[in-house]
Amino acid sequence: MTPVAGQPTGRRPGRIRQVRTSALIALAVAAAYTLGSGCSWLLFHASAVGAVFFPPAGVTLGALVLARRRHWPWILGAAGAAEFGIDMWQGLDPLTAAGFVVTNVAEPLVGATLLRQILPERIDLTRYRDAIAFLLCAVVAGPAVGAVIGASTSVLTMRSGWWAAFGQFWAGDGLAVLTLGAALVGLDSLRGRIRFWQLTRGGATLAVTGLLTTVGFWPRSVPLAYLPVPVLLAVGFRGRVATVGAAGFVMAFTANLLSAAGHGPWAALVDRPQLEAASLQVYLAVVVLGAWALAIAVAERDRAQAESRREVAARRRLQALQDVTAGLATAATSEQVIRVLVDQGVGLVADHGAVALVEETGGGLRTWATSATPELVAGSGVEVSLAEPGRLPIVDAVRTAQPIRLPTVGALTARYPALAQACSDTGARTRSLLVVPIRVGDRCLGALAFGFDHDNAITPEVASIAQTLAELAGQAVERAELYEAEHAAAHQLQSALLPEISADLPGVTAAVCYRPAERGRDVGGDWYDVFELPGNRVGIAVGDVVGHGLASAIAMGRLQQSLRSVAQTGAAPVEVLEALDTACHTIAGADFATVGYAEYSPTDRLLTYACAGHLPPLLVADGAARYLTDARSLPLGLTAQPRTQAQTVAPSSAMLVWYSDGLVERRDQVIDAGLDRLNRAAAQLTGVDPQVWCDRLLDAMTDGQAITDDTVVACVHLGGLPAGTANSLALRLTLTSPDDLSAARRALRDWSAKHGLHPDQVDALLATCNEALINSLEHAYHGQPTGPVALRVMLLDRRQVRIEVTDRGHWRGQSQDGSDRGRGLDLINRMARRLVLDLSGTGTRVTITLPGAGARAGVDQPRITW
Repeated sequence: MTPVAGQPTGRRPGRIRQVRTSALIALAVAAAYTLGSGCSWLLFHASAVGAVFFPPAGVTLGALVLARRRHWPWILGAAGAAEFGIDMWQGLDPLTAAGFVVTNVAEPLVGATLLRQILPERIDLTRYRDAIAFLLCAVVAGPAVGAVIGASTSVLTMRSGWWAAFGQFWAGDGLAVLTLGAALVGLDSLRGRIRFWQLTRGGATLAVTGLLTTVGFWPRSVPLAYLPVPVLLAVGFRGRVATVGAAGFVMAFTANLLSAAGHGPWAALVDRPQLEAASLQVYLAVVVLGAWALAIAVAERDRAQAESRREVAARRRLQALQDVTAGLATAATSEQVIRVLVDQGVGLVADHGAVALVEETGGGLRTWATSATPELVAGSGVEVSLAEPGRLPIVDAVRTAQPIRLPTVGALTARYPALAQACSDTGARTRSLLVVPIRVGDRCLGALAFGFDHDNAITPEVASIAQTLAELAGQAVERAELYEAEHAAAHQLQSALLPEISADLPGVTAAVCYRPAERGRDVGGDWYDVFELPGNRVGIAVGDVVGHGLASAIAMGRLQQSLRSVAQTGAAPVEVLEALDTACHTIAGADFATVGYAEYSPTDRLLTYACAGHLPPLLVADGAARYLTDARSLPLGLTAQPRTQAQTVAPSSAMLVWYSDGLVERRDQVIDAGLDRLNRAAAQLTGVDPQVWCDRLLDAMTDGQAITDDTVVACVHLGGLPAGTANSLALRLTLTSPDDLSAARRALRDWSAKHGLHPDQVDALLATCNEALINSLEHAYHGQPTGPVALRVMLLDRRQVRIEVTDRGHWRGQSQDGSDRGRGLDLINRMARRLVLDLSGTGTRVTITLPGAGARAGVDQPRITW
């Protein structure tokens, strides 16, 4: 395709730039070549067979090695033209000049070609492989080819000896390449890392080398030629091959100059020029090679140490990354994820930084900075709007979902001048910045910002680790969001399942603290209940269903409702537990559940309790605490034996503490230790506010540690009823002999009339009370003087009546002779809705529940419990 006339082609500007670059390189080579060749002719007497040193050989070889191959014709052309001009200026005939041109063109061409065949990439003369290749190709092979051509030219045109000319050419050119050529090639490896102070120090080194060489090579009788050697060795000890070559060139140039002028130790060999040239160049080459070898050894050592440090750093970084990964894997909430990223993740990569997450509303970011980040640059919990692009890199990274790299302070200032100014104002040394978005699929959840205190710190390794952290953070944040959503739903479910404690309970005040296990969802099997019972009584329950999760929560809720339903019928604690024994077989997950239930009557401050596998309640009064360890039995569904209940009279201002095993159990100690700690902690508390007791006991027992099991602690202040309240609903009588029965019947009729009982209820009440009282009076104290028998009658809901007959004796069983004695309980059982008989070492208590008006006696009768 032919371009349209007047339309510039796309290649022309590029070719013009290439030609311009090549011309500049050729001009520089020509100038350096001319200066070096002129020195060789004028200062080193190159026309004679004296001291030999030819710097242009190093110039041409160094230029070819450093330049691209397309520039080589220009370099060789410039060197050839300069060589021909100098030779003609010195009076050589054109044929001889042409021979020398071929010599000085073929020599660097052969050396550079061979060297580039072996080392096509950048050459590092501090490595043994590259150094050996350079010596063999550039110092030996190339000058040898040039020496063959130059010696042959000298023999044909100048009638000189071939071997003498060969040695002259090879020694002069090889030494120049060894020093000046190595210096030029070595400088290329330092490209981009040279500082002004390095140039100053290098210049001082060359000046000292020149001075010491002058001093060492000036006197003819005093052997001081070794003076510059320590300088070269010191340079080599620093691992700088370029400086070694430059210092070697200065030493060689000065030494050859002084020797040509008749100074120094080699001036004594003026009558033997071949020996003078050979020994001088060999001496200089040995010194330079020794310093070069030392530089390579030091550089290799430094590389080995750096590699070792990198490996150690990589291992530490890998370990730290594993720790961060483990921390993110176990972080359940967004706050925990942020803490891991801020405390460990960002510092793994950068000097300082920040974490930003998109808020739930989606209209902004909330950022958390590391401790090394100034507050004005990025504070903890700071809100940032997403509606202002171009102001902050972390906002742009979230909006575009693409990483942002600012490798230098100049790039940071150019793109985000406000942020750069804030860093400057606060003294932050942020010179590089990398921001990586936190993505999960197509969603951008936030970003990680990594700040560095130096330029060009964003290496591929740093970028890779930062990206890995962002991916891990995305997974962790997504898990945390799901967990927190489930946590909120679970909390609502738990709140719905667990009852609220009324503030108007008769004679008591109660408070409950529930704290779920910190390792899981807010749904567990621990539960509680404190509720009002008929007859101005209060029911207190604490339970624990095995396991966690929704199934346990459902089982817990059904058990709690079953317990309250049974207790509201007037059932005693032992009856409630027996009813739950039956119910647990129809409630999935309720097997093996533990339940503690108590009934408190503030009228007479009587606490009746029973435990089905649950831990005993703690009663605290007047600075003394004791566990109520009676009436204990196996968990629900595990016993065929009758359960029992126990009673105690609560002292004034007593506090009942009931709890679940999460409060006292620890994996590293027996449960008795936890019970002892709870006893001591409760005994130290004062006051009557149950909420204060709950909070302080929970704090004392957890001591700031993570809770590994759900925990319930219920505190109930056991008070009494105001004067007159008890007598309005309950009838209390004490009988000491059968003579008191008639007075008791009159009191029962008056109480029944006062509360409007149905005539059928009155008849049943009189009959059952009469039988129960006669049984206690006649059978409880058999063989002993008649003791007191207490009668308490109270009205329950649904017009039910509860009768309690208590004595301090021991009953006899039914008569074995067939008489009717001892059959009063059978009569009572047929008339009552429920009959419970408690036998203990201190007496007997009969509890009778009569049905409401119109109900059929004997319906829903439980078995008699002994």
